[in-house]
Amino acid sequence: MDSPSTPSTTRARIIKVPDAGPGILLANGQQRAFILERVWKSPVAPAINMTVDIEEDAAGVIRGLTVVDPRQLAKERLNQFGNVAQDRGKDAAKIAQEGIGALAGRMGAVALVSAVVVVIAMFFISTAEINVEGSIGISWTFWNLLGTSFGDPRSVLGGAAGSSFGFLNLLALAAVAAPFAAPFIRTIWSRYLNAAPLAIVILGFLTTWIGERKALGIVVQQGAPNPFSWRWGFYLLALAALVLGSRALKGASRA
Repeated sequence: MDSPSTPSTTRARIIKVPDAGPGILLANGQQRAFILERVWKSPVAPAINMTVDIEEDAAGVIRGLTVVDPRQLAKERLNQFGNVAQDRGKDAAKIAQEGIGALAGRMGAVALVSAVVVVIAMFFISTAEINVEGSIGISWTFWNLLGTSFGDPRSVLGGAAGSSFGFLNLLALAAVAAPFAAPFIRTIWSRYLNAAPLAIVILGFLTTWIGERKALGIVVQQGAPNPFSWRWGFYLLALAALVLGSRALKGASRA
């Protein structure tokens, strides 16, 4: 425990410099008057908004005022900002964890993982490619593939950049969102929403197969191998969609 003679230090900001009357400090939300004589301990003159450390005795009498080095002040503020950001990050992670836990409780862990894999595989993993003389020339994600017109050479040769947002893309957005919405819809038919990703995968596969056969049929008829092929990302997408679709079938068998 500190003795009565031990001084304490408080951080404050100057809001009025001394002139004909005392200066004013703002410390802990309160205004305090101060003078310079035998109190001011810094070589620089006081200025508005200057940050100082107040040294006071046990009775609360100001015994010294020292200007805080701006670099030290910036470092303290940076540390304070970092601590706040860290705390906010922990809070956000906790909220996210609770939200994921609640969603897994409603959907089931297997369904949640499968739905997440569907999203990743559809939007971020290459699912098809065209090989030109043994090298990978053009590749698509399934999302890009849905917006590719094989009847338009510019669309095909542009790969992902040549795709556009079309009706199938709109259906795909609804399909990947459907399994996440299913647990919150309290109707008998809501279980069939789990089959929506499988439906868009089948529809997208058939549309692409028909389109690329028409566009590359001449090449195949001339005896050359078909340059179009599906990549492992498509099979991962199809497997995850099939797992989700099986939930709809299981629900139907119990009905």
